[in-house]
Amino acid sequence: MNIKDYRLSSEQVFFSIPAPLLTETTESDATIIGQSRAMKALSLGLGIQAKGYNIYIQGAPGTGRRTALLKALQNYSASSATLQDFLYVPNYTNPTEPHIIQVPADTGRLFKQRLHDLIEEVKHLVRLHRESEAFKLKKSNLVATLEQQENKILSSFEAEAAQQGFQIVQINEGESQSTDLVPIRNGIPVSFEDLQSQVASGTLSPEEWNTLRETYYALIDKMKSLFDTLKRERMDLDRKVHELSKAMLHPEIHQLIEALAQDFPYESITSWLKSMEDDIMGHIPLFYPERLEKEAQRSHNHPSALIRYGVNILVDRAGLTTAPVIFENRPTLINLVGTIEPPGSVTEELRSAYLRIRAGSLIKAAGGILVLRAEDIIQDEEAWPYLKRVLQTGIVEIQCPPNPIASPLIIKPEPIELYVKVVLIGEESTYDIMYQTDPDFQKLFKVCAEFDSTMNRNEHSMQRYAAFLHKIVQEEQLLPLDPSGVSAVLEWSVRDAEHRQKLSTRFSLVVDLLREATWYAREHQFSAISAEVIQKTLELRAYLHRLPEETIQSMILSDEIIIQFTGTAVGKINGLAVHDRGYYAYGIPVVVSAQVAPGDGGVINIEGESGLSGEIFDKAVLILSGYLRSRYARTFPLSITASLCFEQMYTPIDGDSATAAQLCAIISAISDIPLRQDLAITGSVNQLGDMQPVGGISEKIEGFHTICSKRGLTGTQGVVIPRRNINNLILNTSVQNDIKAGLFHLYAVNTIDEALEVFMEKPAGKADEDGNFPPDSINGIVSRELKRMATIIKRYET
Repeated sequence: MNIKDYRLSSEQVFFSIPAPLLTETTESDATIIGQSRAMKALSLGLGIQAKGYNIYIQGAPGTGRRTALLKALQNYSASSATLQDFLYVPNYTNPTEPHIIQVPADTGRLFKQRLHDLIEEVKHLVRLHRESEAFKLKKSNLVATLEQQENKILSSFEAEAAQQGFQIVQINEGESQSTDLVPIRNGIPVSFEDLQSQVASGTLSPEEWNTLRETYYALIDKMKSLFDTLKRERMDLDRKVHELSKAMLHPEIHQLIEALAQDFPYESITSWLKSMEDDIMGHIPLFYPERLEKEAQRSHNHPSALIRYGVNILVDRAGLTTAPVIFENRPTLINLVGTIEPPGSVTEELRSAYLRIRAGSLIKAAGGILVLRAEDIIQDEEAWPYLKRVLQTGIVEIQCPPNPIASPLIIKPEPIELYVKVVLIGEESTYDIMYQTDPDFQKLFKVCAEFDSTMNRNEHSMQRYAAFLHKIVQEEQLLPLDPSGVSAVLEWSVRDAEHRQKLSTRFSLVVDLLREATWYAREHQFSAISAEVIQKTLELRAYLHRLPEETIQSMILSDEIIIQFTGTAVGKINGLAVHDRGYYAYGIPVVVSAQVAPGDGGVINIEGESGLSGEIFDKAVLILSGYLRSRYARTFPLSITASLCFEQMYTPIDGDSATAAQLCAIISAISDIPLRQDLAITGSVNQLGDMQPVGGISEKIEGFHTICSKRGLTGTQGVVIPRRNINNLILNTSVQNDIKAGLFHLYAVNTIDEALEVFMEKPAGKADEDGNFPPDSINGIVSRELKRMATIIKRYET
């Protein structure tokens, strides 16, 4: 055994990327990089117009999901039949249910203008008609005929009254005037007061007085009946004049409406124009000049009655040449579907309610794309079910918003038929939950475009990456990148991807780095972004965020957190943990200790018992028991109680990257063989003893290196990692330089036995054909000690 065999050379640790050469091809194709799978899915989803081929875009934020969608939409062309204007018009049969008119794009605005012109023309026709000699002559003839009839009736009644001794008189009572009858005595009109005096004086007999009174009341009743008849005749005259106007105006109005219908030969328009024509002919007085003048003198709170002849353009596609793309950032039910505004006054006519209808994003996106955030839409208990219903039926019904204070509105607009493709952008976990729990989701979102957070690193991809960097520099007017700066950004991208053969596709973070580097360069009067500028920018970013890291380091250096960096110890090892704050991650050493004794408790997870460990951590501890049984206790029972603890850790912990450290600590405690304290270890172990790769490898190594540097490098310190993690090593310059100088070391191992040999500087030992280990080897000592414990338990039980 020679632990140098596990030590990585500086050449194996060193990592750098030369600046790639740019070509015209890469420069022209630098928008979407590394997402060919997702772009194929978008192309499929946008290319199929069948129901259910809506798209779910999943991936980490910053991977270019929105940019890729916009890029894909550049080639998306909706059918001309699906691009429509949506108009609401009055329903003259049932005013509470306004009609919807769907016409080809760029038609609605013209139709509204032409309809307005038609109404103005009708007003002009009515005015000319009212002033025409033909109308006046026919009207005067009707009036003359009626007046002749009235005069004849009045003359006949006057003669009858005179024959019975009464005369018709007009009585003025202030500003009002009334008609009455007075008796005639001896050819002279006499009031009833005078007649009553004559009765009192005996000049007039009571019988004559009573006869006069009875005759008077009879004539008065007949006169009132006569006047009622004359009033009805006058009203009938108005009706006849109205019918006369209709008969004279109808041909011209019909011609105007027919011409408009011919210019807009759509069934929905022609049928509505027919109903509008009938309504106009039934409401000709609304167009009378005298009425319009009175309306003009009223306040704006009383709109013209002619508002019933208008159009509410719900969606106007005038000038639109491509399919609409609507991003709805707040997908509530009202924002998705639309709403009906409350009336401006309690006297508002129902026929004007069509003007208060407003479109939601579903209708605005009709014939095109509606983009929503998945997490937003599924949180709304009303919006998500309604959206699914629209995608299933292709029908949108605009509703009045609920109002607990006001009385409910009775307006129910005609439903709208439309086609819209919905794109949801969300996390992978959200997609999995929706797919597994909602059967409708499976049917409605058949295309999933998955955006990867990494891409393969090769010469072509690096050329495109570099072209993307230069494109961003030009678009945002940042400082230019020199070749070393490009290399530094690429190296940072590899580190973010955590693999030497990968590049990060979280381009929002890349752009942020360029912006910050430009600021730093300008602050320090650099003319370009070089590798030095990128390095200083990253150092500044780390400085701004590493206050918690420095706090923990200071506690370690002051021995508030007890960690040994030299010598050896039994049952204790330096593990490595990563604190990931989202925007900044750093590694810290943590002491893993183990205590063992004979018993049947197995491996006790102290973190688990105290509720500080997650499910993955608990599983990893159970794996340790499986390894101990399969490795050492094949011929005797495993009779051990071992407690594992992360010393001075009081926050929740999860993951399996400490399995190797825990197993080493247990084996040391069992065998009483000390472990080197100048080393730290990270790695996961399976039940077969294989070292499995873990995440955050670079941060863990750098965290331990920083503490050792501040304590003082001894030349023996280092970190043991799984060999399968070598491709994940992208270390900072400080660590690489100390490894090259022999002041710090990395050891890469494939199995836990190899890790034990590094820490214990002793051969692990291999089992012979009978399953026995060499007695002086690590495994031999462990096996012998476990047998001893089993014997103790057996003796105790007997």
